Amino acid sequence: MNLITGTKIYGFTVDRTRSVEELNATLVEMSHDKTGAALCWLDNGEDNKLFCIGFKTLPEDSTGVFHILEHSVLCGSEKYPVREPFVELLKSSMNTFLNAMTFPDKTIYPVSSRNEKDFLNLTSVYLDAVFAPRLLEDANIFYQEGWHTELNDGVPSYKGVVFNEMKGAMSGVDDIEDEGLNALLYPDTCYRFNSGGAPEVIPDLTYEQFVDTYKRFYHPSNSRIFLDGSVPLEETLAMIDGYLSKYERNQEKHDIAMQTPVSGEGTCYYEIGEGENPENKVIFTMAKIIGTWEDKNRLMAAEVLCDLLADSNESPLKRAVLSAGLGEDVMLYVRDGVAQPMLMLRVRNTSEEKIDAIRTIVRETVSVLADQGIDRTALEASINRYAFRVRQEREPQGLLHAINSLSSWLYDGDPLMYLVHDESIAYLRELMDNGGYEKLLRELLLDETGLVQLKILPSATYGAELRRKENERLQAEHAVRSEADVAALEELNRKLVLWQQTPDSAEQLATLPVLPLSEVGENPEFVETQVDEVCGVTVLRHKIPSKGINYLSLYFKLTDCTKEELTALALLPELVTNLPTDRYSTIQLQQEIKTHIGALHFRVGVTGKEGETAVCTPYLAAHASVLEDNWEKAVELLCEILLHTHYNEPDRIREIVMQSNEMGKQMGIMGGHMLGIAAVQSHYSAAAAATEAQNGYTRIQWLHGMVKDFDGKIGTLVKLLERVRTQSVCRARLVASITTAKDVDLSGLLNALPEGEAVAETASYTTELPKRMGIRIPAQAAFAEIGYRLDSMADGSLQIADNILSLSYLWNEVRVQGGAYGVGMRTARTGSMVCYSYRDPSPARTLQVYAGSADFLKAYCEGDEDLDKFIISAVAGTEPLRAPGERGMAADERWFAGITDDSRKEHRRQMLDTTREKLLGWCDALKAMSAKGAVCVVAHDEALKQCENIEIYDL
Repeated sequence: MNLITGTKIYGFTVDRTRSVEELNATLVEMSHDKTGAALCWLDNGEDNKLFCIGFKTLPEDSTGVFHILEHSVLCGSEKYPVREPFVELLKSSMNTFLNAMTFPDKTIYPVSSRNEKDFLNLTSVYLDAVFAPRLLEDANIFYQEGWHTELNDGVPSYKGVVFNEMKGAMSGVDDIEDEGLNALLYPDTCYRFNSGGAPEVIPDLTYEQFVDTYKRFYHPSNSRIFLDGSVPLEETLAMIDGYLSKYERNQEKHDIAMQTPVSGEGTCYYEIGEGENPENKVIFTMAKIIGTWEDKNRLMAAEVLCDLLADSNESPLKRAVLSAGLGEDVMLYVRDGVAQPMLMLRVRNTSEEKIDAIRTIVRETVSVLADQGIDRTALEASINRYAFRVRQEREPQGLLHAINSLSSWLYDGDPLMYLVHDESIAYLRELMDNGGYEKLLRELLLDETGLVQLKILPSATYGAELRRKENERLQAEHAVRSEADVAALEELNRKLVLWQQTPDSAEQLATLPVLPLSEVGENPEFVETQVDEVCGVTVLRHKIPSKGINYLSLYFKLTDCTKEELTALALLPELVTNLPTDRYSTIQLQQEIKTHIGALHFRVGVTGKEGETAVCTPYLAAHASVLEDNWEKAVELLCEILLHTHYNEPDRIREIVMQSNEMGKQMGIMGGHMLGIAAVQSHYSAAAAATEAQNGYTRIQWLHGMVKDFDGKIGTLVKLLERVRTQSVCRARLVASITTAKDVDLSGLLNALPEGEAVAETASYTTELPKRMGIRIPAQAAFAEIGYRLDSMADGSLQIADNILSLSYLWNEVRVQGGAYGVGMRTARTGSMVCYSYRDPSPARTLQVYAGSADFLKAYCEGDEDLDKFIISAVAGTEPLRAPGERGMAADERWFAGITDDSRKEHRRQMLDTTREKLLGWCDALKAMSAKGAVCVVAHDEALKQCENIEIYDL
């Protein structure tokens, strides 16, 4: 189809068509004739097809109304009158992405699939959801997803998915910081409000306000529609026009007022543990508006400066603050994606008394750089790293295109502006020649016009105070309720529970489009792994088109390490590249890496042969993404890092330990389910025990110990690091992997490594964690996990069982009725089983729900609900979107585990051949998990006290 300017097609007119060489694509811009709705199609031939509709949604308070709408829109519609089409699609589609997102000034609804029929089905459901939602007539949706008051034996409490989600989110210091900064920076615009919803304000929102907000903002004239990939254009546009043409053009403009920069100061609080020392735990932040969305080049140049000034501990601004003892960590970054982006400088773990000194040292450091000139080599390095990052292919590519387009398109700018970068990268390079970066540096950090500063102070009582205030509000509201009011509230809750527990009828479910099982291929996605030997080293080669990038992975066995040593070695990835080497100082090394290596990271991981539980293979891995032209220099740098890093640098290591300790604590607060999953699984295999020791609660406690007695422990750590450098990094312990379309000669790299001595292929590890444990965290939400492992490998039907339980049982019981933000079950071919909840208000109740899994599965098997849809979505979940480098790493993991293509085909066949009889066979395993499984609850003290028979530890 020749889509030239002026072409009329299904109610749309083509406004502009552009060939975009940088993206190997054509961008077609259209507008809907009747409503003015804007549409873009990035025609790039990609197999994955994306539909995304977005609305400009501008908060007028912090009730989180747009966040609640985002959840509620997907809870049934006119054409698809089921309670939760979103969940039904998760059950039955081959989607590669299915979700919705609330931003500070927009809400988007993206779906994607590789399957054309599935793509059209998803698009149909999403269009009906946003333009004909049941929320307009059914208040239960608002009460479930937003908030309502529940009475338990006369005691009131707030419940609601978004309410609990935001209680969890606002437990994190970074979210508290964002809310405080927005109020200071944007006092006269929509950005001053918490678009996700402040927990103390969410209960101010009424159903009537909720409905009115939908009607004001969810109109085609306020929408933007983005298509990406090889979409069936005519069918898609016809479907979209079928909805838009029902509306008349709306002239209401939702303009974002531009904030006149103002200065200000503020104070917020965050929760720390009851026994935690509050000394030097202040978070200090300075921020300012640095332009508008139109200033793309300026914003990109600012990001380059952020990288140069504070990317690592040796970057000049960060080093100045750390060396002066004014804080433990420093971050400098641009927050964009809004009409007026800001620059933010954060100093973590300082004190109020040091704030003036921080401001002074920032001014002094920046003044010297601006006056004497920024080192050109350092600038070039940061520009190269930035250029690689914005150009590198990432997945989900289509979704990223949609979001990036809105960085300009939402404000009536060119939707292509933030999709292409070649001209901007050229500008960044030109800016080096005329003092442009020095001038910008002065504007950003020396001109304090409109500068705000925020102190976030630690408080051991803050969480209890929040709970007390919430309870006082509940009690005050309840005290003025008449008997009739109480009766009405109880009736509201009775109807809500009845609605939640009433299954959709067969007629309702039949309205949803469902793919036939025949649409699912019998064979899994194939990535060929060629195995050969170079210089005595096993090399895995994956021939995948990679657009001129070589993806290299090196895996060095660590089977001669104890579990305690593996815990300590988990720090090594944070040390390499942050310490000097024989040839380079730390800052020189980092500049060389940025100049010649697109991306470089190290990790300590674990693998094991599938089915083996007693032993595993821990390893040190290095992963590098390198442009073909930079290959030789990248190899030289990688060898320098691996073989010649200086680990006897106690002062530098101390700083990294302090930073890692804080990051570990924040991870436990915001991602407690990951701690819990690692803890419960650690009891069932050597690989899981080693993984927990490196990434879980055990590692966090090791970091605490290092902080408390660094001088006493650093000698042992340095000896271990030196041992790994001199003994483990060698050809005898190495497996190498390369992912690229071309043949790459690895002999130069491998010959640069010493031969070394081989070690055992495997080692054995066990955990010391209790089988039923609680981890006390300073947070308002909780996480509840239970785990188990079968005595033998599981066939593919187990994954179908976990899909059914996740989406039909746990979702309804824990999320819908329990109010948790997330819940699910994960199983693996190895027989590993785990159930988890996320931002859960009642973990004790959730553990009881897990115990009912076998009964639910038995009842399901005795019913007549369609089984094929669960098979379809479970199979789709085994093939997520992956960028080339990720595909190569996934193939590496399968090779290490001994998973052959034939075994994968057999597993796929088992999934496709799943029957109710096979599913019934898993009921005994579910009962065993409930009776004997390991349990970990990560929560605040009040929630932990409600959980029986657990040993409680502090984070």
